[in-house]
Amino acid sequence: MVLGALAQGEPMTTQELSVRTGLAATTARTAATSLAHGGWASGTDRVPTYWRITDCGKRLAATRLYRGYRTANA
Repeated sequence: MVLGALAQGEPMTTQELSVRTGLAATTARTAATSLAHGGWASGTDRVPTYWRITDCGKRLAATRLYRGYRTANA
């Protein structure tokens, strides 16, 4: 969900991710941090942190496997 939200465009804060995905803010932050550790997203060092999708994450979000996962888990 978080990767799909980030794939929509502009960098987002944790709160914006929370609103966009319907997840609790702590869950959205944990997911974004996990994506960053995997190389699929990155966050700024300033507060509030702005999360954005990386090129690697864009390729993942464009795959049929990921789109099928999103559809099945929506």
